[in-house]
Amino acid sequence: MQQGDKPHKHYSIADLAGDPSFQEWATRQTTTADSYWDQWIQEHPDNAANANTARQILHQVRFRLHEPDESELSASYERFTAAMATAQPAAGRLRSLFRFRNAAILSGLIAGAGLIAFFALRTTEQRISTAFGEVKSITLPDRSVVWLRANSELRFRSAWAKGMQREVWITGEGFFDIHPDKNLPAAGFIVHTPATDITVLGTAFDVKHRHNQTTVFLKTGKIRVDFPHRKTPGMILLPGDLITYHAQQQRVSASKADSTYSSWIQGKLLLENAPLSDIIQILEENYGEKIIVSDHQLLQKRIEGTIYLESREDILFIISHVLDIQISHRNDTLYFNNKK
Repeated sequence: MQQGDKPHKHYSIADLAGDPSFQEWATRQTTTADSYWDQWIQEHPDNAANANTARQILHQVRFRLHEPDESELSASYERFTAAMATAQPAAGRLRSLFRFRNAAILSGLIAGAGLIAFFALRTTEQRISTAFGEVKSITLPDRSVVWLRANSELRFRSAWAKGMQREVWITGEGFFDIHPDKNLPAAGFIVHTPATDITVLGTAFDVKHRHNQTTVFLKTGKIRVDFPHRKTPGMILLPGDLITYHAQQQRVSASKADSTYSSWIQGKLLLENAPLSDIIQILEENYGEKIIVSDHQLLQKRIEGTIYLESREDILFIISHVLDIQISHRNDTLYFNNKK
């Protein structure tokens, strides 16, 4: 891979560490590569972590070119000719010498590659976040898929080796579709939130952590939810189970839901007699809105139907016309009032 070969947006750590122009940039041997890689990192900030890791790896490996002077060359030649004069004339010894030399070089290369791979696996972490109003689909190293809702963050190691515990850390909300992998532990997938640990037993589920509350909905399969800061044992969830853990009160509430609970991954909400308070919570969590309601009785007005999440303005339009509410916008705040 050479600078400018093709306009990649994403380079792996191995790609970067093996690229000559990146090596020059990382070790500051030239200034010609600076403009390219500095600009590339600015244009692709998601790759900054990979670039930093590759740069650290290159600093761990020292490539030193030694050019002997004439006296060293003469001394080396004299030693060589003396050795040849006393050596047995069997060609096999020379072949063994060259085989040993090549094996030593190959062993060094393999060891170096192993060091780079080990260093990269140990230090590289993927951190993916979503902005307000944004949803991302993320494929994990084991081919599991996560739909990350707006205003959320997911962290995980960039590679999972055979037998390694599969773990991810999430804040915000995500829907997980776990890929069964016979080469990895069957019950070896854990989703950590700031308040709970969810052990996957082959499943698809929704987990949300906001405002010191963790909500888990199980669509298919089976999961176990543990509460590290709660003395009571964990809970096994079956399809349709919906639980909410209130961290401050260390209290769990349970109910039932259906697949419409996670309809947001399709870009819409399927509402069944939902109160305005729920819609306001969605606007605040997923679009960063600050909302003030003048009359708290408005919060009990209800909506039933489908709301598409592509446009914040469309949601506000539906609220205003379906619930007969006046919505005004002042100083980055939305005000909900009764229509006069």
